Amino acid sequence: MIGIIVEYNPFHAGHAYQISEIKKIFPAEEIVAVMSGSFTQRGTPAILDKWTRARLAILGGVDLVLELPFLYAVRSAQDFARGGVNLLVKIGIDKLAFGAEVFDVEKLKLAAETFADKNFAEKLKLEMSDGKSYAEAVSKILSNVAQIDEKFLKLPNTILAIEYLRALPKNISPLLIPRDKVISSATSIRHALFEKPVRWEKISVPSNVLEILQAAELPEEKFLFRPLVTKILTSDLNNLKKIYGMSEGIEFKLIESARSAKNFSELVSGVVNRRFTISRVKRLLLHFLLNVTAEKISSVEDYARILACNERGRKLLKNLKSRLPIVTKVAQHLTSKEILTGKILEPYKKTLAFDLLATDLRATLFETPKNWRQDFNSLHSIFDLQIN
Repeated sequence: MIGIIVEYNPFHAGHAYQISEIKKIFPAEEIVAVMSGSFTQRGTPAILDKWTRARLAILGGVDLVLELPFLYAVRSAQDFARGGVNLLVKIGIDKLAFGAEVFDVEKLKLAAETFADKNFAEKLKLEMSDGKSYAEAVSKILSNVAQIDEKFLKLPNTILAIEYLRALPKNISPLLIPRDKVISSATSIRHALFEKPVRWEKISVPSNVLEILQAAELPEEKFLFRPLVTKILTSDLNNLKKIYGMSEGIEFKLIESARSAKNFSELVSGVVNRRFTISRVKRLLLHFLLNVTAEKISSVEDYARILACNERGRKLLKNLKSRLPIVTKVAQHLTSKEILTGKILEPYKKTLAFDLLATDLRATLFETPKNWRQDFNSLHSIFDLQIN
């Protein structure tokens, strides 16, 4: 069984290429994808809802799609990778496939092993004392050790590849798939989608994805601005400090920015500095809105939320000897009342509750907000999402 960790935001030609390459090498193996749900690792709302993206993944060749819990999905690259790898390992994969701009798995392994070096902390301190940010210092060290050009170490897929290798147990084989440099990236596709008018010829996605994108209303993070400013300016400072990721006195900069910003972009840019990148600030703001505290993060417990499957994936589900709770219908595990009252006893249900809240938050990011509690919709049951 081969695992992949994805966002499919949106599913594009590069993703289709990766799946086809996996199938060429291991035609008989099932492919299980762990996919971000309503928000991505960059702290932005997913272009399409998680069920639509899961269906498109199945049509693109994946056999089973699980949701990567919000408490992992909207985190640093290290936590994102660790969360995805741990979930797939518990499901029972024996291989993890991923892409990178550096097609040399031994060099990537060497870079991953550098973090465990006893002298790494000292080297990091030395580089940062020279005025470098954390990311710049890490890139410099890894470049020297693994002989990888620093420009590649700053690219998201290479960063994630290294983090996957750091998190991967020794009994799971890495499967590095080279990226097709000709194919448009998800980032360029997203930028093109928000151009007015949209130049559809610039968007390299399968025809079924293109059809859905052309008909879709896209969520816009600008709608986060007013609720954020209201909550920031009416929050107790001590409660602000409890939010996961709120460190180094950034709460004061957040308050200052909220007092002067005229829109979401200004709010974010007013907090950004060398240590707090745009993505990190956006993740922090989502954690703040959903009240993700450091204490709650520390009590995360995994579960497997099934978003979609084909016939092979369904058979796989029946045979899984998982150590995880398997969630196909949310109502069998959690009620709206439990979420509202906060009286949730089982740890995995607390993790699930954040995924439901994230879905509700994304539903507000449209000119006309979507229906809440979409996770409880019977149309989103595993039986309806099976694709032959």
